[in-house]
Amino acid sequence: MPTKRNQRVIRKIDFRVLPAPGTVLMHEGQRYVMVGSDLHVSRDGKTVPIILWQSYCAECGTPFQCSSGLKSGSLNRRCPVHHAPGKAVSGSGRKRVSRHLRKHGRRKKP
Repeated sequence: MPTKRNQRVIRKIDFRVLPAPGTVLMHEGQRYVMVGSDLHVSRDGKTVPIILWQSYCAECGTPFQCSSGLKSGSLNRRCPVHHAPGKAVSGSGRKRVSRHLRKHGRRKKP
């Protein structure tokens, strides 16, 4: 029986330094694994690190990659084929969105 490697499991994207490859992020019930990093040049010319995550689409289950900064609030939940920004994946997410909309209303585009 193969031994399971001890993986660091985190629940929030809030890093000072890049996490080790293989770090597991549990974000709203979806599992993401850190597979690498890259550098990004922002508009003001600063070079910032980007974390590359691998997960499985909430709709079809195919693997996909997404990226985040060291401190970020959200990640893609679906593959590029099923990408649906703002659409909740789980029942609890739908409840959270409806509470927010009741309180604040829809965002008005400028």
